[in-house]
Amino acid sequence: MAEFDREDLKAAFEVGKILVADDNIMRLDGLLRSLAQRYRARKVAREQDLNGKLTRLEETKSFLADLWDIEALLCGFAEETPQIISRLSSAAQNGIDFLKHEREQRKVRGDDPETTLYMDLRDVYVGLSGRTGISEDGPLHRFATACVNLIDENIILSQAQSLRKALKRRQKRPIFSATARKSITTCIH
Repeated sequence: MAEFDREDLKAAFEVGKILVADDNIMRLDGLLRSLAQRYRARKVAREQDLNGKLTRLEETKSFLADLWDIEALLCGFAEETPQIISRLSSAAQNGIDFLKHEREQRKVRGDDPETTLYMDLRDVYVGLSGRTGISEDGPLHRFATACVNLIDENIILSQAQSLRKALKRRQKRPIFSATARKSITTCIH
């Protein structure tokens, strides 16, 4: 990914009320390129994984439907064949319904790629500014919005309240998630 425009990076610092310095601009450029790459990878991996499972279940259900064509033959070997096919078809349909619902729920849960990006941008902001405050349309939100617009103008950040909830969830996560935060913070200093 190419470097971001210096003037756009400076604007992000200014709206976030962060000291504009050449080394900070270079640091932010590298961090944003890294965060953009991770955001895109999360977004694609998440969708592909869920869609892949959904596709496999739909193929399984189709295969089971085809078994009804040879059900009489199979009954000669196992009398319970109709019940087995029916139960497996029902289980496959329940799985399909669950995954479709899960796909919709992921759009509103706090651990979606956009919220994760917001959390990462918050870590960058704290590392650059030393400030930890979160407010509606405060410096952090303006900084994160400016950075997100550099990455992709179609990304919509959640509100400050969602960030607060995500921070609380992050505090309850196992220790290995702290390693990722530490790597971002280390890059900043």
